[in-house]
Formats: sequence, structure tokens, C-alpha cells
Amino acid sequence: MTRRPVTGHTPEDHYGDELTLRLSGVADTRALHDDDALHTFMRDLVARIGMTVIAGPLVATEEGPPHQAGKSAVVILAESHAAIHTYPELREMFVNIFSCKPFREQDVLDELTGLVGGFEVTERSLTRRGEDWPRALGPASRLWRSRRRHPAA
Repeated sequence: MTRRPVTGHTPEDHYGDELTLRLSGVADTRALHDDDALHTFMRDLVARIGMTVIAGPLVATEEGPPHQAGKSAVVILAESHAAIHTYPELREMFVNIFSCKPFREQDVLDELTGLVGGFEVTERSLTRRGEDWPRALGPASRLWRSRRRHPAA
């Protein structure tokens, strides 16, 4: 994903980025019903953004009324996780990627286009996670212990 410059910050000053997308008006919903297509999509997405699979992809089905029915797919990464939630009858889906390793948002959008054709990004959030969390294990562990002893008010 393209990092947005933040005054006084470098890519190394936070733990990672979390990208959340809501896609509406999905052109081709066939893959949103298809376990195999979602499994392949998750595997290809992770490969494209250069992540390491620890577990998954796992695909599950949610039955119910159209506004709740769909599929969810998740993959656990060495760098964190990636997930997708589909709502075929609504022609919508949600995507969430959290990673301590930089990735390009355009790569994610290109893989989504390959899955469903056209769509509109109706919600988008890019959050810098862990801005005060040290990346090295020793300092992170000390910070965690100090916060457990003295929780913030």
C-alpha cells in the first residue's frame, strides 16, 4: 500500500498498517458464493503482497437472511492476518489486512478486481497501528509489563 507521509514519522516508527475496505456494487458475485474461489483469492492475495502464511486460508459460510448471508475467509500470517467477508445478495464485501510488513494498497485492489471485476470502494480506512509500540521484543515486553503495573487512567 502506498504510505501516506505523516510529518515527523517514518515507516519504522509504528508496528504496522491496517487496511479496511468496504466494496459495494460488486460486478460479478459468483466468486462471493464460492469456497474454492475465495480460498484461491486469499492465497494469491497473500503471495502478491509478499506475506508468509502460517495457517489457512479458512473459508466459512454464514447462513441467514440476505443482509447477513455470505462467506468469510481468513489467513493467519507471520506478519499478522488478512480477512474477507462477502455478502453476495447485497453485492458487497469487506476486506481487512493488518501487517507489520509494508504492502501496497494497489496490489490489494488489483487482486480484488481479478476476483469480482468492478466495484466501488465505499469505505476505506488506513490505520497506523502501534505508534508507541517498540518493534524489538525486549523494549516491547518492558512496555507491556509497565502498562500492566500502571494502567492508563
